[in-house]
Amino acid sequence: MNPEFIEFLVKEGALKFGDFTLKSGRKSPYFVNTGVVCSGSGLYRLAGFFARKILETGTAPIVYGPAYKGIPLAVAASISLADEHGFPNSWLFNRKEVKAHGDKGAFVGRLPQEGEEVILIDDVFTTGGTKYESVELLQAMGAKVKSLIIGVDREEKGESKNAVEEFREKTRIPVHSIAKISDCFEYLKGKGIDGKVHVTDELYAAFREYRDEYGT
Repeated sequence: MNPEFIEFLVKEGALKFGDFTLKSGRKSPYFVNTGVVCSGSGLYRLAGFFARKILETGTAPIVYGPAYKGIPLAVAASISLADEHGFPNSWLFNRKEVKAHGDKGAFVGRLPQEGEEVILIDDVFTTGGTKYESVELLQAMGAKVKSLIIGVDREEKGESKNAVEEFREKTRIPVHSIAKISDCFEYLKGKGIDGKVHVTDELYAAFREYRDEYGT
């Protein structure tokens, strides 16, 4: 469990509670979106969490973030690795649409050499759709995806079992999360953050009901 990271997400509004419809169509009582962390100081702290997890689990020369929310994560984490930890690295992200003018590139940043290791980072893992797409893009360039680092693992079902486990089995890529959603709810249940209890008994019950249907 990482209480500092959990409290950071709540204070920044990156972990929200309510009624949300996910990309998968599932109705969820919570939502994770690090895209709302848009201040310099907030992004600096967020990048620090990702950089430390990268150092803990194994570095690589390039940090890749999928468009759009992965873009600031990759850039900021790369800066944090270099500035705070002295690790030389580069960043890379994809364009949603290939540029039709200038260099007409599909990517921005340093392209990997054949067989070069890349770390893929993103804010949340639900069913893994965008992660599979990113792996395909990187492997098509000849890169080796060393690991996937995610902010929050929603611990949900994929096709037949845990989505993260399915991703590992299909891609042979290790997955490391800074926090798991079950830890977030257990830590926040009844706890006041900045004078407010975000996870009430009612919300916790809704979370458990959601977990019973979609969790693993």
